[in-house]
Amino acid sequence: MNAFERLGWEVRPFIVGDRVPLGWVTKEADLELGSSYVKRLAADLVRLGMAVAYGLQAVWEVGRVDWVYERFGAFQFLGYGFQRRGIPWILETNGLFFVEAAKDRSTLALSGVERHLELWAYRRADVVVCVTDEMKSLLIQNGINPEKILVVPNGVDVQRFDPEKLRDREVRLLPPPVIGFVGTLSPWQGLDLLIRALAELRTEGITFSLLVVGDGPMRIPWERLAQELRLGDQVCFVGRVPGDQVPAYIAGFDLAFTGQVPLRVGEMYHSPLKLYEYMAMGKPVVASAFADAKRLVREGETGYLFEPGNLEDLKRALRKAYGEREVWPLLGQKARVEVVARHSWEARVRSMVLQIEKILEARYGTPYPARRGG
Repeated sequence: MNAFERLGWEVRPFIVGDRVPLGWVTKEADLELGSSYVKRLAADLVRLGMAVAYGLQAVWEVGRVDWVYERFGAFQFLGYGFQRRGIPWILETNGLFFVEAAKDRSTLALSGVERHLELWAYRRADVVVCVTDEMKSLLIQNGINPEKILVVPNGVDVQRFDPEKLRDREVRLLPPPVIGFVGTLSPWQGLDLLIRALAELRTEGITFSLLVVGDGPMRIPWERLAQELRLGDQVCFVGRVPGDQVPAYIAGFDLAFTGQVPLRVGEMYHSPLKLYEYMAMGKPVVASAFADAKRLVREGETGYLFEPGNLEDLKRALRKAYGEREVWPLLGQKARVEVVARHSWEARVRSMVLQIEKILEARYGTPYPARRGG
């Protein structure tokens, strides 16, 4: 939204998450739902009711606009009401929710209903924006017209994530070198692999501290694992922190970790936001080598890649990084330059707007049908 505004757009936000209790939208809520079918069913019925109510409310509050850009959420179709009034519906998705919820999260009871609504929304929307080519392939496999699908990887607000603004204000809680992680503590983040790697490397005289920022269903198991491997003095879980404090924590890292493992769906199709935020903060990264990371990270120049889920290859990458720790600041500078030049949200929006305009013009004869009265 900030990038659209900086590029001269007027943005009228309607954020459902800000209109419900915080506990409804945290990952702890997902963990709670996963333990009870009755709770999942009740939550699904509430979601369906809110989709209808907030869909009507959004149209009334936001009013007449040129486009509506919606980020997809389970059972949600806010843009449909705008589309019925002649306003193009651009729908962004970061995953197949009906698959993830059933196989990786266990947070839905009405998975069949969610599948129907989700695929209907993708088919109905004028433009579907997804984050990777792998995600586009899955959408096509599920019957979505490839001509209206745009691949727009995640980006970063390079003004918010700016190391120059945080000099001498970084959060340092552990002795260096510190490898850090920011994000939701879910199984596919691969932090257990990192913890095991650090324990085994310590026997070789290679010692890292690990600072984990975030919360989620795997926090307790991973804290327990660190204790079992006698890493209690090297590992600190700080829990969730306010969003405006995240850059200061990243500033206190020496290396940053993003270690996604394959989803139960069988394919990794995410574009990890943390990868872009780490690099914007001038931190070299240690990243599992999925497609998005391989496009962004230059091995040995802005970070280190390892085979996803492979403990031995992660240890190899960490050994290499440890041996080059004197050049980490230089690697971090290169990472920052790369992201500012090519991966800011402004760069993403500029490119995306041009592509959306072409799709809408092919369909309506103009990219802005609402301006001519629908």
